[in-house]
Amino acid sequence: MKKVYSFVIILVLLFMSGCSHLNATPPTYIKDVTAYKEGDGLVIYFILADDSGAMTTSDGKVYLTISETHSEWSGSDFVEIKDELYSASFNVVKTDFQKTKVGLGAFEHEVILCSLGRIAYSSLRGFKTSTTGEVEVEFLRSDGVGGVLRGSETVFF
Repeated sequence: MKKVYSFVIILVLLFMSGCSHLNATPPTYIKDVTAYKEGDGLVIYFILADDSGAMTTSDGKVYLTISETHSEWSGSDFVEIKDELYSASFNVVKTDFQKTKVGLGAFEHEVILCSLGRIAYSSLRGFKTSTTGEVEVEFLRSDGVGGVLRGSETVFF
């Protein structure tokens, strides 16, 4: 009985130690940027990936930009103009990334994400004239290797 009990304890400890560590292989691209309307604001998160496509974590700096594009008549043609509504930068560390489930029903799946939180519409500069915009995330690893990683998502205000 002692052997079985010891074996169970070892299995539990191995399981717990495996669950507490997330992949820390250096990222090579932004796998996904997600932005969605929640109340009177936007919730934004991003997912980093390594060379193999596996989700990963990293220390670094995040640059966030929310913009909208609209068309204006320039006398002979319509010109698209991009207006920056919000920009901020954040320092993130590996512990800011969390393993969680996203999606509903058959689309539910586990991800490792870094949440940038909720940005209230009252924080946006200017007035939204469009119903859609773009959320852009740039990530620079703290060691500076790999250059700037970029990702974006169209958002509905």
